Amino acid sequence: MARQTLTKVSSPGAYTHIGNKIPFTVDIADGSQFKATGKEIVVVKNPDTAAHSVTITSSEDKFNRTKDISKSIPTGEQHVFGVFPLSGWVQSDGYIYLSDSDNTLEFAVITIKK
Repeated sequence: MARQTLTKVSSPGAYTHIGNKIPFTVDIADGSQFKATGKEIVVVKNPDTAAHSVTITSSEDKFNRTKDISKSIPTGEQHVFGVFPLSGWVQSDGYIYLSDSDNTLEFAVITIKK
């Protein structure tokens, strides 16, 4: 199987008076991904009764550095990550990779508008 591609939602603009619904998607065994533009944040929700870990996979930057983000998300909590610059995060196929320890966490990707 392949990674599932997450649908992104845009944040409301600076002069709008409405909010946007955040669609969460449950991770799958092969992980998830989203097309990177350098303007995204990721919200991770844990609806389970136990903590689970999320991993956001880094890529080599111009200084040959890598450092994945690995974070335990406690039960019932939501955590936000990013904004992710392209250098150091986008993989060779143009996507940023996400995975979790138990295929229980839910992901949402929000593109930030100015």
